[in-house]
Amino acid sequence: MRKTMFVAHLLLISASTATYADVASLCESKERTVWSCQVGTKIYSVCASQDLSGTTGYLQYRAGTAQKTDFRFPTVLLHPKDHFEFGLLAHGARLSFSNGGYSYSIAEDLKGGTIIDVEKSNRSVSTIHCRDSTATLTETSTIDLFTSAGIAK
Repeated sequence: MRKTMFVAHLLLISASTATYADVASLCESKERTVWSCQVGTKIYSVCASQDLSGTTGYLQYRAGTAQKTDFRFPTVLLHPKDHFEFGLLAHGARLSFSNGGYSYSIAEDLKGGTIIDVEKSNRSVSTIHCRDSTATLTETSTIDLFTSAGIAK
């Protein structure tokens, strides 16, 4: 019985790792893909430098295709403290930022479902439902990363 449980646990871990690996990312190989999702040909990613901490490194949101990144926030690589906010929800987590009068929110529930919501003047402009995502905003390592970077509220 114990051996069966161990094998089942290993299969679960390898299945979740394979799912993460199958999701495309706009992050570079030298960066950490904090979160990513793909909807059709469009890819949305949150990329961090390997040295992200309370005083060093950067975090950047990117949107585009595998061939071209159309949108970056911030446009230059900056520490996230004054640009992003991360918070836990009752059943998930949210990463948000504002740019040019628009508010962006990536909300992930504990089941792995993710929505990217874009608002202007408190009205929804666009809602993107990510079916294929890394489901990593709710992971302890991501929460710890955002806490050490000073963006967790």
